[in-house]
Amino acid sequence: MEILEQIETENKIIEELRTKLPVIEKRILNVGLEGYNSPNVYGIYKKGGGNCLGVSKDSYTPANLSLYLDTIVNSITEADLNLDIDKIEFREYKGGKKVTFKIPLKNYEIDSPMKGDIIKSSLLFTTGFDTQTKSSLSYSTYRVWCSNGAKRWENDYALSFKNTKNNADKYLLFTEQIIKTSQDVDNYVKYLGELAKKPITQSQLDDFYLRLTGINKQNYEKAHGKSKSIYDKISNAVQIESNNTGMNAFSLLQGITRYSTHELAEVEEDLYFGNAAIMNQQAHQLIHSLN
Repeated sequence: MEILEQIETENKIIEELRTKLPVIEKRILNVGLEGYNSPNVYGIYKKGGGNCLGVSKDSYTPANLSLYLDTIVNSITEADLNLDIDKIEFREYKGGKKVTFKIPLKNYEIDSPMKGDIIKSSLLFTTGFDTQTKSSLSYSTYRVWCSNGAKRWENDYALSFKNTKNNADKYLLFTEQIIKTSQDVDNYVKYLGELAKKPITQSQLDDFYLRLTGINKQNYEKAHGKSKSIYDKISNAVQIESNNTGMNAFSLLQGITRYSTHELAEVEEDLYFGNAAIMNQQAHQLIHSLN
């Protein structure tokens, strides 16, 4: 009986969410000049009008969000990872040009010097209507102690494809990709634990700052005021983290995500699509390349 009630509750929540999803249309734009032959150009809009979300050629087909939602729900059910489908969230960013479906995945305790160092992870399904954003599956993380947020830093997404007529069949099922992404998160948390055991020397720290910001202690006085301010905020964030978990690669990385989350990101979408996301990715790559 409890299982049936749970299914009914989940179905009700999904259908309520479906009513809130925008319907996207592709409409031909009249851009021709008299005496000139012009190719067909289309504008991407929410049904009923409003601002243009993107401009495309004929091959572009905007994602059907209702179908996307069904595929996500069915795939999660098939993956059998005991995820709470009723906690799925839909968000619009950049005026509706990019959208995400987010669902909690797992909570982990990082193998760091701090006991109870918890990180929460979520599956992140993304698509967009600016005609550049691909439909993709990734993950995001949230460290409870410092409220640091980040999304997947590697570019090898389990799922990523353009929104075109020929790719319509890729919305059928994401089960294998969901399982792979869950395993990727397992590996990422393990990697964070390994970073916590990797001490950082002053030389490595100076090199890291120089490659990330263009400044280190040696050339600090010659830098511009704005660059100095960024450097100071980053080094302060790293100091806060290292005071808690020691001067190691994990603390250095968390210092950058602290700065990105609390200083650089003006709104949540910046952690997914803005400069904060770019800096987090650069920091991960630099940490990964440390000798």
